[in-house]
Amino acid sequence: MSIDIKNLSQTQARATGDGRAVSDSRGSRGGEAGGSTSSRSSDDQVTLTDTARRLSDLTQTASAQPAVDSQRVAEIRQAIADGSYQVNAERVADKLMQTEDLL
Repeated sequence: MSIDIKNLSQTQARATGDGRAVSDSRGSRGGEAGGSTSSRSSDDQVTLTDTARRLSDLTQTASAQPAVDSQRVAEIRQAIADGSYQVNAERVADKLMQTEDLL
């Protein structure tokens, strides 16, 4: 997930008062050549919550799975066509409750 913030320069973003020096790579001194720029320290950190880690793991697991089980779709399609497909309402209800418990 990404957040796209438009019309916001680094100077504006830092204007909230975090106290760190801001360096504009385009040269914010009206085109002065050879102007010194301060290097940014790499003390910024990102900490993920357990929920975010779990979501990331689930996303990776889901992306590794095939989108559709073609064999199972063919079996169900055939069962519907020949009239032998039966819905087990108790099983459907159990699965709905399991899904609810995950949320």
